[in-house]
Amino acid sequence: MEAPPFKFFDPPSPDAEARRVITALAAGDYDPELLESASVDLKEEAGRRSNGVVLPGSPQNNRVARPLAEAAACMANTEGGGVLIVGVDGRTGAIIGADTDTDWLRTRIYQLTDRRLTVNIRVAEVRGKRLLVISVPQAVEPVPFHGKYRRRQGKNCVEVTSTELLQGIFAGMAADPSYQRSTATVGAISPGTETALRGRLTPIDPGKAALPLRDLILRLGLVFEDTEYLNEAGRILLSADSGPSLDYTYREVPGGPSSVRIYESGLSLLEEIVLVDATALRNNPLTEITNGFEVRRVHAIPQRSLREAILNGVCHREWTDPAPTVVEHIGYELRVTSPGGLMRGITTDNIITHPSVPRYRTLMNAVRQLGLVEQQGVGVDMMFADLIRIGSTPPLIEVTDDPSVRVILSGRRPDEDRYHFFLDLRPRGAFNDVDAALVVWRASNPDTPFLTADSCAPLLQRSPEDAETALRRLAEYKLGGVHGLLTPMTTPDGAPPAWVLSQAAREALRIRPSRESSIHALAWLRERGRISSTEYCEITGFSHATAIAHLKALAEAGHMEPSSPSGRGRGFHYLLPDNLRDP
Repeated sequence: MEAPPFKFFDPPSPDAEARRVITALAAGDYDPELLESASVDLKEEAGRRSNGVVLPGSPQNNRVARPLAEAAACMANTEGGGVLIVGVDGRTGAIIGADTDTDWLRTRIYQLTDRRLTVNIRVAEVRGKRLLVISVPQAVEPVPFHGKYRRRQGKNCVEVTSTELLQGIFAGMAADPSYQRSTATVGAISPGTETALRGRLTPIDPGKAALPLRDLILRLGLVFEDTEYLNEAGRILLSADSGPSLDYTYREVPGGPSSVRIYESGLSLLEEIVLVDATALRNNPLTEITNGFEVRRVHAIPQRSLREAILNGVCHREWTDPAPTVVEHIGYELRVTSPGGLMRGITTDNIITHPSVPRYRTLMNAVRQLGLVEQQGVGVDMMFADLIRIGSTPPLIEVTDDPSVRVILSGRRPDEDRYHFFLDLRPRGAFNDVDAALVVWRASNPDTPFLTADSCAPLLQRSPEDAETALRRLAEYKLGGVHGLLTPMTTPDGAPPAWVLSQAAREALRIRPSRESSIHALAWLRERGRISSTEYCEITGFSHATAIAHLKALAEAGHMEPSSPSGRGRGFHYLLPDNLRDP
């Protein structure tokens, strides 16, 4: 049999309209007017023609990327989204070819659309020419290009207002891609998936778990209205019609060989989640910590945080991208990389405090009912608190240019003294207070022992005013109901307040006076413009005599100057020299 005149490279299948156009182009027998439609737009790479001659292209060219990003934004604002086929003359249907690098172009479209749009780009070879097939999903919210909004009307893009878009296809559930009808039916749910589904629900809601299958998934919101079809959320979670959605590897040490790999076709996402969760648990060392008559089982990577990182990497990802969510479990570290950027308005600087904005609301609602993720708005918070309580550092969350989101949890064998410290905090709910965990982590860091509203605002991801309110609240917390958590520093009248860990907290955390005390003194001096021996003692924990000697030595070295020639007396302090002040 003769080979077909075109072929798709991985992944192989575009949507039906794109396949129709590609098939017609490959056959060479078509009416150019019939190639384009409301959901298919043919594009050339800008700048490829000169006096009728087609010039060579280049892998990276912003002149090419800008009109494609504009066309992609238009498609994203159109019901159902669409496809851009790049490398074809839209008037004649002549195949010109495309030379732009797919990874670079995908990143540039994301950047040029205000980081709101993630597209999937495939390569097609048609009659010996390379074409790009850019699949554009219907966006969750209107996508601008250079501040303007456009949508597809027939074969053209027309300008509209964001209000018109929000009152149209983005109103209500229509803006949730996971609510839309899929091509999968209830019959696509395998016995293994049904077993996993009922197994998840039985301890949570046994009545629901015992329902007939269609009634059960209807209650979970995974059936499209009054049909036998699953909605997209049901297809994503319960069918196995696509490749693996999770790629999990375990290595005992960085750079070592992987001893476990889970990357299996033929499983539903729910089955993959159950399998990966059980495997990650087996490879997550456990320590038992005794607290009175209670024994707490604490993992090297707190188990709740491990699950939340994996599930967030599945539920908040961009599902129009066929790449799997990658989970790298290396000793005590977990790295989860998921396709797609953060939702608009959420950044790495406000992810703790910003309300949850699910990309796929129907999918997220179903996984919450199954108890797979925490309730809305608390999961990321708890990852920060869980890691700090065992003596580790907060999670690292970063957005890469792909775009993708990477979450890194650095676990460790739990520091039992630190864990007991948090168990000893009162009121009782203080153990789960994310603000308390972050403030203790900051104040016990040798480089930042004092706390102010301005310095804690970025840490707590709040305004300085709200950060000061939080610090005043935490100053009321007690250790064992007796000693305070924070001690207010002695500052001049009218000066902004500041706090340090109390002496009891320092002793419980085994914090000793730092050898880098001069750094602390100079940091305070730069912030306040002055420092006294009393302030120095409160910051460092040194005795008064030691504080006087250290400050005098810093003054003699030219880092500060005395407030009076005598170098003593009531109210005496040191000042920041004029030559060290900001201009």
